[in-house]
Amino acid sequence: MISDFLSEWPTEKTIKYSYFFSFSLVIITASAVMYLLKLSNFPGTLNETQLGFNGEYIKSCFSRMSDEDISIFIIANVFDYAFMIAYGTFFFSLALTLTRKLKEGSIWKKIGYSVSIFGITAACCDGIENVFLLMMASNPIDFPNWWAIGHSCFALAKFIQMYAAMGGIILMALVMVLSRLIKRNNDKGEG
Repeated sequence: MISDFLSEWPTEKTIKYSYFFSFSLVIITASAVMYLLKLSNFPGTLNETQLGFNGEYIKSCFSRMSDEDISIFIIANVFDYAFMIAYGTFFFSLALTLTRKLKEGSIWKKIGYSVSIFGITAACCDGIENVFLLMMASNPIDFPNWWAIGHSCFALAKFIQMYAAMGGIILMALVMVLSRLIKRNNDKGEG
């Protein structure tokens, strides 16, 4: 079972290093990708592009860009893969760190292992989303509209899993804090 595997692998030391390294990498890569996207002059919005399911809208965005802008846009989206690896690793290692601190056999611990996997699967969906985006950018005027639908389907899956990971991490942290407060109050009551 996946929970048995994740309870021992990766080691605590590996998780600790990957957590801190990936957090730094998230900041660096997110900044670089945002800078490159701004430099590319891509006129689309997140909602209309990633979640729009609309090839004609994306074509209209590309039609307003120069060849140089589209080249920079492609570079930004290739570099985005480093960001995906970073945030996937960050969510995985943070969720796994919190999960391992939860009470053995609790429902929260079982949920926590799933939450840690969401970080990785969100990044994988993001990677497939970018394949569609790169294909569209390589043929900005004549790509089939179903590519935009595929792009948006994987973007939606990415966001659902990313928000599930973030929500799960927040809930696990709250459970840990509340458990400690309850234990501390019970210890004081016994003393």
